[in-house]
Amino acid sequence: MADYDFEHTRLRDALSNVTRRERRFLLGISLLGIVLINGELVPSKIAGFGIEFQSVTQHALLSIVAIVILYFLVAFIIYAVSDYLAWRLAVSKQFIEKTVSRYEKDLLGLFPQPGTTDENIEQFKLDLHNKFRFSFKLIIATSFFRGLFDFGLPIAVGCYALFLIIKAIV
Repeated sequence: MADYDFEHTRLRDALSNVTRRERRFLLGISLLGIVLINGELVPSKIAGFGIEFQSVTQHALLSIVAIVILYFLVAFIIYAVSDYLAWRLAVSKQFIEKTVSRYEKDLLGLFPQPGTTDENIEQFKLDLHNKFRFSFKLIIATSFFRGLFDFGLPIAVGCYALFLIIKAIV
């Protein structure tokens, strides 16, 4: 059962529904901002409504898009940091529990004296944590690459879109 829990924890989605929604909005509005700037698609008029924009109004439109991008960027970062830390803690905890459960029977066989088992198991957990630091580093590396996609990509796209819009406004 511990193996399943550990694998499930490692493979589960690190983002909550709220964070996933913020990520989607951030990527969408950032894409809109990038298309507006790189595609030079800032509207000069909306013929259907008979509205014609002046240069100042176009800058105001871009400023509004920039503010919306900034809002979703900050919101995503706040939610994502919380989700990421919770995910990493769950993975680390499950890894230790999985490893301990594998060796717990052997450990109980080595320490048959009454009253010493719990203390020895706790010491064993600590020893395992120290022994498997390399494995934890692999988890960190895996988490880093997953983090680049789930967390870093939206932040990079949002910052890039914000940069382009601010550059176009100035």
